[in-house]
Amino acid sequence: MKQQLLNLVKMEKAELQNYMERHGDTLFPYMLTHLGTIDSELRDQLIYQAFCKLITYDLLREEQLAQAFRLIISDEYLMRGIEDGESDEVFTRSFSTLWLTGLFWIDKQKPFLEQPMRNDAFERCATYLLKERDTRGFVEDKGWAHSIAHGADLAAMIVDHPLIEKKLIPVVLEGITSCFWKGRVYVDDEDERLVAVLMTLVTAEYEEEVLIEWVEQVFDRLEQKTRVDGYDRSFYHARTNSLQFMKTFYFALKKSHRTPNLRNTVAFFVERWQNA
Repeated sequence: MKQQLLNLVKMEKAELQNYMERHGDTLFPYMLTHLGTIDSELRDQLIYQAFCKLITYDLLREEQLAQAFRLIISDEYLMRGIEDGESDEVFTRSFSTLWLTGLFWIDKQKPFLEQPMRNDAFERCATYLLKERDTRGFVEDKGWAHSIAHGADLAAMIVDHPLIEKKLIPVVLEGITSCFWKGRVYVDDEDERLVAVLMTLVTAEYEEEVLIEWVEQVFDRLEQKTRVDGYDRSFYHARTNSLQFMKTFYFALKKSHRTPNLRNTVAFFVERWQNA
């Protein structure tokens, strides 16, 4: 099957369409079954790349899309082993978020989901970053887990979906805050992927006052931590993550020429906490 996938990712649209008409009912279920394999070549370079080509060229039938969506949103995929901390199951979760990002992208362009399923999926996806505990980026011999970055990509997609319920936005923001406190200092551009969620909201003209309040709450949590536990290791990790995020956020806001009050709030807290 690896060789078939290797051939597939090299195909042009017409050849790929013909191939899927003949073999798609066998190949696509195989891709779904192995989307989280620890074989990085099969997972990243073949299965995920093949999936990207199939959705880009619109070569998956609606029933295939719906079948994939129902499976990936389940506990066996998106939430598989999410309470376990570091384990190989992170690859299934992390790549489920990437597949869901693609499937939601299709649903935005050409809706294929029934509204009850879509709403349930929004709620599950909104809590993903809050629940994820495995913060590893690159895993030796197994490739990129990167569950926080991939979860951020999914979060950016759902907050931009025209049919999402606005009550879920605070849940997503809470999930982003939780990422600062998961015990690891991020070094693999997680901050930029998380900032993309906020910039999606800014571009969509989400209430600036709510985002300002969220920024204030991020730093209030640091303040509360010092009062209760002092300046322990977990504080410094969270402080580093929070500041790195806010610096990236500030420059993204500056480049966008939007929400000056929000930008000024971010700048104020960065300056205040820079030497704390």
